[in-house]
Amino acid sequence: MAAKGDMFYAWAADAVCQERGECGGAITALLTHALKSGMVDAVLAVKKGQDIYDAVPTLITDPAEIAETAGSLHCGTLLLSKLVKKYLDGAENMKIAVTVKGCDAMGLYELAKRNQVNLDNILMIGVNCGGSVSPVAARKMIAEKFGVNPDDVVKEEIDKGQFIIVTKDGQHKGISIDELEEEGFGRRSNCRRCKMKIPRQADLACGNWGVIGDKAGKATFVEVCSEKGANLLDAAVKAGAVKTEAPNPKGIEIRGK
Repeated sequence: MAAKGDMFYAWAADAVCQERGECGGAITALLTHALKSGMVDAVLAVKKGQDIYDAVPTLITDPAEIAETAGSLHCGTLLLSKLVKKYLDGAENMKIAVTVKGCDAMGLYELAKRNQVNLDNILMIGVNCGGSVSPVAARKMIAEKFGVNPDDVVKEEIDKGQFIIVTKDGQHKGISIDELEEEGFGRRSNCRRCKMKIPRQADLACGNWGVIGDKAGKATFVEVCSEKGANLLDAAVKAGAVKTEAPNPKGIEIRGK
């Protein structure tokens, strides 16, 4: 049985889910189980719209659609807490699982203090966030610094201190975040100051930081941050939707840094 403070490497049991997910599909599998099992009525997540600069908030009630939200979109970010309040009646009459960055989670807590959202009905799946980039600034940065047509970029990531792009013809290019930010590009200024890169105020904190060895790129580091999070993880493992193993101690040390 999982408990608050426990840490795991986790991945989806389903091979298709593993392939669709960015790091083994654990988050996709957890959200799918939460919806299928009736633990929540809907899932609020973000999927890619027209391109990597277009983040579309999506309320999902069909488990088959959750895989469409897999992967990160650093160049098309939203503040989901505001959407819960404004368009979902503050989750007053609906149980919702929400994928949250640190700022989303902080926003939900601030709204809860003002009785504008009902945290009892919200299950937060936290995702690590090294920062986001304005879509307009991202297009300018990719054109000027990478020498690439922004419309040709199909994937981006921030890893090991670099902003990395992948083009439609398979090219990979990476430039140091420090170098980009010294020249006026890179992450939003608020993101650079953020101290909630691992959102432990969520029910589960998930991401690739700390996954090393043979599981690197194939599993997600999951930290249990609440009883609600422990219940979801236990239920998903029991149902055979998610597999887990103890994390590498060196990985825990790396994640701490």
